[in-house]
Amino acid sequence: MAATKRIPLPPSYNISKTLNSICKQRRKPVPTPQLHPCRFAGMGGAASRFTAPMKQRRVERDLDNKVVAALRERARTRKKTFKSVNSITMRLPRFKDGLRDIRDVFDHYDGDSNGSIDNEELRRCLRQLQVQMSEKEVDDVHHYCDIDNREGIQFQEFVVLLCLMYLLFGPNVTRQVSEFESAKLNYVFDELIDAFLFFNKEGDGKMRRKDVTQRMNEASHQERTPSHITTQLFKEMDLDRNGKVNLKEFLFAMIRWAGLETDEDDSNGTSP
Repeated sequence: MAATKRIPLPPSYNISKTLNSICKQRRKPVPTPQLHPCRFAGMGGAASRFTAPMKQRRVERDLDNKVVAALRERARTRKKTFKSVNSITMRLPRFKDGLRDIRDVFDHYDGDSNGSIDNEELRRCLRQLQVQMSEKEVDDVHHYCDIDNREGIQFQEFVVLLCLMYLLFGPNVTRQVSEFESAKLNYVFDELIDAFLFFNKEGDGKMRRKDVTQRMNEASHQERTPSHITTQLFKEMDLDRNGKVNLKEFLFAMIRWAGLETDEDDSNGTSP
């Protein structure tokens, strides 16, 4: 059987430059957090989705379908949160604060403090959050959120996992933490999901480059956002290079754009 060609992942990109360009067009100042160099470059996570066994692909399709159904229901019943790209970029600092709160939850369930959550720790986490899932379903979700093929679930993958669980199961997922922390987690998950729906106008769970281009330009009355900027932004999100961005890919991009990875590296004394 011929080897499957590995698909290169996107290079690092400075989101600060992009946000500054958008800001100048909108004539409003927005924070411009620095993007950490893309950790996905050189990893086999996204490309491995094309070499995964048929059974695993089927599992991913099933989960994708559940996520899409939940997104459609949310789009139908929930009032829109965002009206412009600028309103999203201005929330990045608040996203970052919310992600730090999720870091505390991650550290709590990382029983051996090795920087990742293994399957047993994940099962314990889901049990305490009162998410009813079979062992097979836990394994499926674990693999679905695994972007880098390393052992266990890393922090960024944990954020994606919790957000997907929140979308599928509702606020009960965060109810077992304190009331104050639960409200903050619910807020950041709601905002992240609503930011995706802002771009995914069709509500089919697949964001396309034309969606990004349209949203980037519809609030600008003076000049259009340069096409190379919208193209690069889309490449940052489209990890598997299939021309569509699902919620999972969007969440990974938002984590990077919020600049949390940079802070984590600085606190650990590591270089980018």
